Amino acid sequence: MPVQTETPQETEQKVAMVHAMMLVCFADKAMASQQIALVESYAKALPEFFGRDFQRYYRAAKELASGAGGSLDQAVREVERISCPELRLKTYCCCLELAHAGGPPGREEAGLLLDLETRLGIPAETVRTMREVVELKFSARAQEPALV
Repeated sequence: MPVQTETPQETEQKVAMVHAMMLVCFADKAMASQQIALVESYAKALPEFFGRDFQRYYRAAKELASGAGGSLDQAVREVERISCPELRLKTYCCCLELAHAGGPPGREEAGLLLDLETRLGIPAETVRTMREVVELKFSARAQEPALV
């Protein structure tokens, strides 16, 4: 399937999505190997990035972060560029998974997730449901054998 061209607004929103993911990955100053694996899987599997040069979005996201001048509040504010409701949900879902990928989210990650919920306008009930699913997905509990 050929990759369709995208509008500058679509590119800007995808860059903001990658920017949000990177904020979560570096919230505790170190990117865990599990987070790297997730970002790589998003780059290969999400329809927004499939067949595209993910590094281009990543480089633009780094520029966006550097434009915040070291202000976390300004950096987080950049996610408001995402206007598409579906992309807002996907962004939050990816960020939530990334926050849990290296273990339970720390204080910095939890605070950042709360800020992202607000700035992306994710409804409280949706947040609760997403958290339940992601927490189960990344649970360290022993796996039960599947019932056939």
